[in-house]
Amino acid sequence: MSQNRKVITPVGILSYPHLFTPQDPMEEGGVPKFGAVLIFEEGTDLTELRRAVAAAAQEKFGEKTKAMLKSGKLRLPFRDDWEEKNYPENSVFINAKSSNPPGIVGRYADPDTGKAQRIENEDDVYPGMYAKFSVTAFGYDHKGNRGVAFAINNVQKWADGERLDGRVKAEDEFEAEAPVTADLDDLTDDAPTTNDPAASVDEEEDLTDLM
Repeated sequence: MSQNRKVITPVGILSYPHLFTPQDPMEEGGVPKFGAVLIFEEGTDLTELRRAVAAAAQEKFGEKTKAMLKSGKLRLPFRDDWEEKNYPENSVFINAKSSNPPGIVGRYADPDTGKAQRIENEDDVYPGMYAKFSVTAFGYDHKGNRGVAFAINNVQKWADGERLDGRVKAEDEFEAEAPVTADLDDLTDDAPTTNDPAASVDEEEDLTDLM
């Protein structure tokens, strides 16, 4: 595997994550895939990603690559239909998939290992957070479709962001009231003043015979 086809992406916005549980295939007989979309806001430097795509295309299609690019017969993994997806204006996004679950880590080091801390809680990974991907570009030629795609290797959560799916935490959605404090004086106002346990029972309703 050529090393120049593997790259760490710039920071982007996570969308459509299927990182803990694979997504069912769209076509019959397909294989469930892990993956996600990463959105790059306008002005993001995608040079290294484009170089990886070029390397993968040349490795797969050789001398035909240049002509295929010029004729538009080679599908590329960069998409800019941000309006249709309601993504940030003039953004570019990629979709990266794999049959294997990606490793997911945070931005900061684990104090025990000194390496990026693993993320195991699915709730910590959501559409709208900022992330980096480790991806590998590869060429494909399948049923007349030729192009380059990205395989996802690992994911690094970079920062929290505004959720794209509109979901909010329950504690943020509902108003809360102060807990009610019981007034113990109310429980003692009418209490019997004698120490005789029988004094608490009405003489006309003596139930001791039933016990």
